[in-house]
Amino acid sequence: MNQTKPDKKNGLQLRIDIILTAIFLAVIFFMGAMTLLTDFHGVYVAATDQKKLAAYVDDIDTCSAWDYFAARIRSVDNYLAGNVYGATELGYFNSSFQYALGKRMINTGASQMLTLNSGHLFDLQNYVSMEGAVQNIQEMRAAAGDIPFLFVYEHPTIYDPEQMPAGYDVLDHSDEIAAEIVERMAQTDIPMLDSREVLTATGLPLSDYLMYTDQHWATRASLIMAQRIAQEFSDMTGIDLKPERLDVSQFNTETFPKLFLGKYGQRIGTGNIDPDDITIYWPKYDTSIRRYTNYLGDITEIEGSFYDSVIRWKYLQPDEGKTWNIKAYFDYGLTENHDIYTNEGGAPCTILLLKDSYSASIGSFLSLVAENVVAVDLRRSELTLQEWIDQCEPDAVVVAYSMQMLRDDAYEFQ
Repeated sequence: MNQTKPDKKNGLQLRIDIILTAIFLAVIFFMGAMTLLTDFHGVYVAATDQKKLAAYVDDIDTCSAWDYFAARIRSVDNYLAGNVYGATELGYFNSSFQYALGKRMINTGASQMLTLNSGHLFDLQNYVSMEGAVQNIQEMRAAAGDIPFLFVYEHPTIYDPEQMPAGYDVLDHSDEIAAEIVERMAQTDIPMLDSREVLTATGLPLSDYLMYTDQHWATRASLIMAQRIAQEFSDMTGIDLKPERLDVSQFNTETFPKLFLGKYGQRIGTGNIDPDDITIYWPKYDTSIRRYTNYLGDITEIEGSFYDSVIRWKYLQPDEGKTWNIKAYFDYGLTENHDIYTNEGGAPCTILLLKDSYSASIGSFLSLVAENVVAVDLRRSELTLQEWIDQCEPDAVVVAYSMQMLRDDAYEFQ
């Protein structure tokens, strides 16, 4: 009788699989244990802090025990996604390995990140219909009633077709989405500014107004957009905001070289790309501005010159042991619930700015030309748009949103 001989090749493969599985499980256990040992406080806060848990339930005070428990799990899971011990170093190694293979587009988690011809990093964008987003803007316009209303579209990173490497354009739908926004908005009666037109019209090099390591603009772009918005406001309302006060020639500057490592740069590390320069702008003329900021319930009230009261200097220090940080882009505000700026030297008017992380700094600069600027992030606001309108009685409403904001299916505008 013939007896089947053991397949030595399959037996060897089985042993290799067992060894690799054991190593994999040991690494997971080690990283989990080290996370708790080195960052137990962070995990504990993620599981217990009421402000963090509130993001995962409709009402933290009335939710069921099960929903509260599920919120804890989701909060901890979200925290661990970016804070597991050694995850950053492993991410850097993965990126360096892909670059070493000559790849221009690398996988970083769920994203496909491309190095553009201009050197900027960019996440390829899948298609999302803008029908709902434009409808929401129309609803905002209706809420404003007879108040002058302006929509500002903030486009990310790609401002020149030559930036896109040959053959990769078929994988990215950002131009298609932007074209749809413009086309749909043209069918409404809502005035619109497109940052692609405003910023490229300056003739400045891309490096002056775009970040290399982040999807956000450099500060120069926000200053340019603020000046153009001030001009549009003046034209719409007849109130002269003196937009020339926002011309770059009216500002002092200070540059912090290679200070900011943005969202994209954090994935691949400083071994693969230099951090971005951060340039600070403050007016040469005298100013006195009062700022009231609500950031997740923490209140800041400060008054002084624009230099002292508006710029958040605390974010312009490198992290301990490094020459850079990951928060320098907070220098003019970012995702605060709301900022209220009062400048008695500005034109006698109130601007209600519905902002995202791109346009927070626009609100900071508009405080130089208007007596009152109320900059609100509706994602974090306890008041509705209608309540804000009733409360501050604005002379104009400006909605300044990026593509990322408009394409977020989970975002509720009102």
